[in-house]
Amino acid sequence: GGTIGNEIGGKEHLVIYHLPSSCHALVGSKLGSSAESFRSQADFCSPRPQFLLLSYPPAPEKMVIRVFIASSSASVAIKKRQHEVVGFLESNKIEFEEIDITMLEDQRRWMYHNIPQEKQPAKGNPLPPQIFNNDAYCGDYDAFFESKENNTVSTFFGLKPKPTSQVSEP
Repeated sequence: GGTIGNEIGGKEHLVIYHLPSSCHALVGSKLGSSAESFRSQADFCSPRPQFLLLSYPPAPEKMVIRVFIASSSASVAIKKRQHEVVGFLESNKIEFEEIDITMLEDQRRWMYHNIPQEKQPAKGNPLPPQIFNNDAYCGDYDAFFESKENNTVSTFFGLKPKPTSQVSEP
């Protein structure tokens, strides 16, 4: 295998390839070529080479706030806390994904497994809502509430603070 860097459609890309031994001569002759030219030449190899085309540099991963909730909780307090977190995200137009751990067993296990040990309760399982930014743990409701009180919600969610506009007096 190897790589070829080039431009396709005005963007720099990285082509990762795996060539069968019958095509190794092709690599030496096409290293300076475009991926399109390389691919058309590789069509004559048997078996066909495998390619993976990546943007270079890789596009940044989109941050997604994930709120783990329990839709069928009998606890009024848990329902209120979940509603407060979700309501805050909606009213501030922060994109998020709501994950119901009562319906998705694998997601419930993932949530339990990915809450840091020092944040786990002394007894039992962590209660919803639990909040993550992609796979990074942000905290539970108490940590969320504290961040609201301290005006550090952007930091809590792992978001870049929105720029504030300053108006100057004439």
